[in-house]
Amino acid sequence: MHKVTKVTLGVGFVLLIGSIIVTSAGWDSFMENMDEGFVEGGTEMWTGKTPTTFEGEMLPTSMYPVFVQEYRSVDVELLDGDEYSRFVPCEEDYSCGSFYEPGYTYVGDVYVSYSDIWMVRFSGDVTGDSNVMIREMSMDVPGIMSLAFGCMGGCFSLLVLGVGVIFVFTLKESHNDSPSEVAFVSGDTLKSTAPDTGEWWSQSDND
Repeated sequence: MHKVTKVTLGVGFVLLIGSIIVTSAGWDSFMENMDEGFVEGGTEMWTGKTPTTFEGEMLPTSMYPVFVQEYRSVDVELLDGDEYSRFVPCEEDYSCGSFYEPGYTYVGDVYVSYSDIWMVRFSGDVTGDSNVMIREMSMDVPGIMSLAFGCMGGCFSLLVLGVGVIFVFTLKESHNDSPSEVAFVSGDTLKSTAPDTGEWWSQSDND
């Protein structure tokens, strides 16, 4: 096998193993952080009474579970939002019941795609004067970055391995040593195949 092929395959395997380790560590860290967040329900960010509007800074690296007083209902809207920044009702992603907060019912999450001062409006409460709450769950940014770099490293390592496989079929190991040429004559006598350096006129005189 050609030296270049060996080096390429070796680098590819090392990168692949390293990427698997980094990806696994990032995934474990991310899931552990998410599990703790779901158990604790995040940290309380704001409370109020309907109808009301929350105004404050929200980050794309956090999710914001929204709660309403138990046995009450409320309409929630992220003002000036879009398809990437909006309130997602728990019925939409089948997450109702994911959080338990004494005296409250979980109704969904607010997601934002960039950091800014956002406004969340609470309305549609027929009874009125219902308690509402926003909590914050910070995502594990180092875990997410580790997971992302691990995935990118895995893709790159597969590319390097693919190049190595191509080299296996295209590069051949060179051999610089050529076999000696030997001619056999009668019996066990060997005769060198080196050209005769004698002058042609000397040969003629001897004849």
